[in-house]
Amino acid sequence: MKLWFNNSRLTYAIKTAYFGWGLGLLALGAYLAWLWLPSRLPALSLMLLVGLGVGARVGLAQPTRVRGWLQLALKPEYLALGAILIVATALRFAGLAQSLPYLDNPDEPTTVQAAIKMLQTGDLNPHFFRWPSLPFYTQFLISIPRFLAGVGAGDFTNLANISDTNFYLWGRVLSAALGSATVLVTYLIGRFLYGPATGLLAALILAVLPLHTEHSHYVTPDIMVTFWATLTILFAVLIYKYGRSRWYWWAGIAAGLTIGSKYNVGIVCLTVILAHFLTPVIRRGRFNWLVKSGLIALIIFLLTTPFAILDLSGFLDEIAFQVRHYTIVGHGTASDGASWSAYLQDFVNEAFVYQAAIVAVGGIGIVLWRQRREDWLILSLPAIGYLFFATAKVHFSRNLLPLLPPLAILGAVFVLTVVSWASQKLNITKSLTVQGVIVVILWLAFFGFALQHSFLTDRYYLQPDTRTQAGAWVIKNVAAGSKLRLEHSAPLLPPDRYQDVSAQRPIGGHDLEWYRQQGYNYLVASSYEYRHLMADDAQANQNYETLFKQGHLVAQFAGDSPDHPGPTILIYKLDP
Repeated sequence: MKLWFNNSRLTYAIKTAYFGWGLGLLALGAYLAWLWLPSRLPALSLMLLVGLGVGARVGLAQPTRVRGWLQLALKPEYLALGAILIVATALRFAGLAQSLPYLDNPDEPTTVQAAIKMLQTGDLNPHFFRWPSLPFYTQFLISIPRFLAGVGAGDFTNLANISDTNFYLWGRVLSAALGSATVLVTYLIGRFLYGPATGLLAALILAVLPLHTEHSHYVTPDIMVTFWATLTILFAVLIYKYGRSRWYWWAGIAAGLTIGSKYNVGIVCLTVILAHFLTPVIRRGRFNWLVKSGLIALIIFLLTTPFAILDLSGFLDEIAFQVRHYTIVGHGTASDGASWSAYLQDFVNEAFVYQAAIVAVGGIGIVLWRQRREDWLILSLPAIGYLFFATAKVHFSRNLLPLLPPLAILGAVFVLTVVSWASQKLNITKSLTVQGVIVVILWLAFFGFALQHSFLTDRYYLQPDTRTQAGAWVIKNVAAGSKLRLEHSAPLLPPDRYQDVSAQRPIGGHDLEWYRQQGYNYLVASSYEYRHLMADDAQANQNYETLFKQGHLVAQFAGDSPDHPGPTILIYKLDP
């Protein structure tokens, strides 16, 4: 009989305990390194070792299960999906800090400032209902850890003196994550309805579409609502495939979150209804499940926008404003021309750019030609969405974003249908490698420009903003105590270093002599300001012309170009 201390199980338990203690010490070392060392690299290296150790521990404990996971992960389909998600994530996360602390998207401050106001006041009523409240509450939730991290880093001491710059960055991270996740959901829809090849190709198409990659960089509701709408379509597809009650409940939840993100994309509920009636009778769910799904959507919407009830008068007033805004009043140049033609132009120029639009149109043609139920299910949101948006007076290209995932699926269907037809004609139906090469060639032909456009957009975002460059030049070359006149969209400068830099007003409002009399030393002009004033105000135009001809230009930072984000900044020194 073996002694208890020679038992192999006991030996294994002791080794396991030592291994666990070692991982714990590594994790503690990573935590201390993160707190105390100026560089994050040692902490990240230790975290990597901890992760590898945990993986090794699981592998030793359950080798059969781990081998099964590895075999699954190494399947060509999932390796391809992983590569596509890496491309999608890279295109959406690159350049997230673009231009900060400067903001050129006018909708970003709406979300971030509302969340910061909630933090500072404790009032969870956004007092703004032109959008639903889910984007505000999600930004509010991620702003809490951002505030605590900022306090720990010494960026600010309390809610009264917070700087909102990094609140934008954290919100952009959420948008980029949701944008990348939408690519995964698109793959799942394509796979469930048409098979792995369609799912992978649809995901690859959406991964590179410039309109989607660009807006994944912004703290706005558009990428969020696109994710929830696409998830709603996924559950509608599962209703069609299986007809089980749980998919009705999940469809209702996703639809409610869609409406809670942006009102007008609530039309995706029609896709859920269509899924119920398109499902063959033999596996169709009960009608009362569909009704309950609608009730769940309504409840989720009210949970995410609770002040639609608690502040009913404010909610109705804001909704009335939006209705008039979209149907009667309009929105500047966004109301020029008919919406139906404007959206077609946006589709070709920004969404499915140029030759890629052929693929989407071809996918719609396939639906009309072969008349399959699953095709109508995928086409429903693009078709209904376009008709709905085209009836409004106002048109924004970003409204097309929720329509892109189903159109990517239809585009994949078109490409694979063409390849299948060509394979039959060329008698290569058994050669999957040759078919795969044809798919790649067609994808590059149709979507190579879209990929290039998304890549160049990211490269543009990674360049320093002209306002950042101009601000650094001023601090380096302009003496402290100097008096500067700055325009709107000019560099942000420390008010304790220079005079009058907190007040940004148009330079064209006065002539050069007036600025000399007022004791100004420098004038900093921004093309975002003077370009419009010169076109609209004759006196301002004359003052600017005199400045450009007679002023002493000491620095210029060229913007309004593909080289650097931001306006053109002109810095003039006023001689006594």
